[in-house]
Amino acid sequence: MSDLVPVITPTTPASETPTPAVIFTPVERIVRLGDLGIARENLRYGEPPDDDIPTLAATLKAAGQLQPVTVRPGRGKKEQPFMALDGRRRRLALAILLEDGEIDEDYPVRTYVETDPARQAAAVLLTNTAVPVHVADVIAAIGRMLKSKLTITAMARALGYDEIEIKRLAALSGVAPAALVALKAGRITLRQTRLLARLPDRQEQEALAQMTLDGHGFQEWRVSERLDDS
Repeated sequence: MSDLVPVITPTTPASETPTPAVIFTPVERIVRLGDLGIARENLRYGEPPDDDIPTLAATLKAAGQLQPVTVRPGRGKKEQPFMALDGRRRRLALAILLEDGEIDEDYPVRTYVETDPARQAAAVLLTNTAVPVHVADVIAAIGRMLKSKLTITAMARALGYDEIEIKRLAALSGVAPAALVALKAGRITLRQTRLLARLPDRQEQEALAQMTLDGHGFQEWRVSERLDDS
């Protein structure tokens, strides 16, 4: 029996070693509404506002801006300091609020500023280049919309959800704030959030969610026990 250890020679030359992918994380920046225009390369540039823009304006007023607009720096004196590559409908909806006196030109708009030409082109061609909106943010937005008396139909059209899903998420809009923070942080699941929301005592919801955020884990058994006793 040999004590020699076989040596395995790599079959891939060093020059063919795959180069690790570079992951780009966009940085959010706040710009004033008065400094934001719509870029000519936007695929819907020049189109008239559709019939749903007023509904979108109402949801923006009620819930605020959920998704940043991807923009590029303006070019020359004929453009605004920032030009929207996507988010044209949101810009038009904000224009309605501006015209109605609900906001002014200093209104803060969340944006991703793209300076790289390749990423600018991607933002024009793709509608999903930005980071998706987390369901916790959607739930919080639905809660604000409900307080503003918006209908389920209006919310569904504005958020791009089916009405039945809006109703399901609306049932979570009254959950303790810490629960939504924990959901967004990945400390609890949507199912566990629904479980928490069933507790009648909102302070207990808050305490259990905060324990999870503090690193003690989600005590699902405790929630189930409380629900069984009620």
